Amino acid sequence: MYGKTAYGLAVILIVHILHTALLKKVLDAFLYPGDKNPFLWKPVFAGYYLLSAAAYDTFSISLPYELCSLAGILGVACFYRGAWEKKLWISLVYVCMDTGCGAAAARIVPAEAEMQQSAVWTLFLLACVLIICHIPDPKEGREIALDKKQMLLLIVIPLLSGAAFFRLLYGSADRGMAAFLCAVIIALNLCVFYLYHILLKNYVQLREQDIYKQQTIAYQNQLEVIMESQSRIRALRHDMKNHVLTLQGLAKGSKPEMTEYLASMQEFMQNPSEHVYTGNEALDSLLNFKLGRAKEELKQVETNIVLPEKMKLQSFDFNVIVGNLLDNAIAAAMKTEERLLRLSIRMENGVLFLYMVNSCRDIPDGACEIRRLSEKSLAGHGIGLANVKRVVEKYHGDMEMRCENNHMVTDIMLYMKNL
Repeated sequence: MYGKTAYGLAVILIVHILHTALLKKVLDAFLYPGDKNPFLWKPVFAGYYLLSAAAYDTFSISLPYELCSLAGILGVACFYRGAWEKKLWISLVYVCMDTGCGAAAARIVPAEAEMQQSAVWTLFLLACVLIICHIPDPKEGREIALDKKQMLLLIVIPLLSGAAFFRLLYGSADRGMAAFLCAVIIALNLCVFYLYHILLKNYVQLREQDIYKQQTIAYQNQLEVIMESQSRIRALRHDMKNHVLTLQGLAKGSKPEMTEYLASMQEFMQNPSEHVYTGNEALDSLLNFKLGRAKEELKQVETNIVLPEKMKLQSFDFNVIVGNLLDNAIAAAMKTEERLLRLSIRMENGVLFLYMVNSCRDIPDGACEIRRLSEKSLAGHGIGLANVKRVVEKYHGDMEMRCENNHMVTDIMLYMKNL
């Protein structure tokens, strides 16, 4: 301990400025800030800094100091969003790293060289933080955690590690052996970070797959309703067409106005709202329904859909792709003045090509990262795009999205033999 000299106090303050900065880096990498207002965060970290510096000046590296540090870290973590188990685990691991690095420095550097001891302690902690921050949680996983049992098992590891560090710090073991054991225990805790990252990544993927399944079921139900509705409309049109033909025959020689009126009814019965007919009832119903909605909501809707009749589509996944893309495109185009949608679908040599352009806003030019669009849902884009990408990859296809002068361009290629 440096004592009460001005020099010693200055060293303590400088060391804990660095420790506070390292703590912020770890928390920002694994938790999501609840409020980015700088007027809030500055006093929060300043409070932790003063608490930890005062505790170290009073207790040095000891159990009371680490308990004070843990209390301060938990207080700071409360201002982040996320599960409390995860906040507790991150706090315990940081305190464990802090203790381990301090114990290792105490065993490597002689007790009388206190300044060098603090420098080594801080360098060790810096190295640990740099390693940890190379494996941060994905952004969508910072507010979630594993289930309680898994988190409690992870919490046990830093608790046992902390106990081992204090044993090595105050025990009678050889200094070199104690420093080596500290390094091994620190490495174990770093490996646990990698383990947690892998588990969380798998958890997020499983959750996305579950959402995809639920969306697929929802689209299936929606398609069944659309198909039933359009089947009834087709039947009604067919019957009405026969009735109009009969009336036209009866109206021969009558007033010209009646003949013209019946002719206009006959023209209406040709069903101009049917934009495509492939013979696949599910695909036809979905495309006609979505494009009909687009023509109601948008100013410019251009379609060029050339598909063979009775096209064999065994997979419902293709309908999920088309449904998601059209939903996003219509939602994005509705927020612009241009309100433009162009859709082209064609098949060549067993390969299906989908090309779509829609007006959009607030999206920078260049290639768009699907996951980033899904996270931010920019200008209406992002809903279900991760699922679209997953389906495209499932059938060994290719998908590209890019923005050009406030126009979102989507290119998809799918191998029909896989569908």
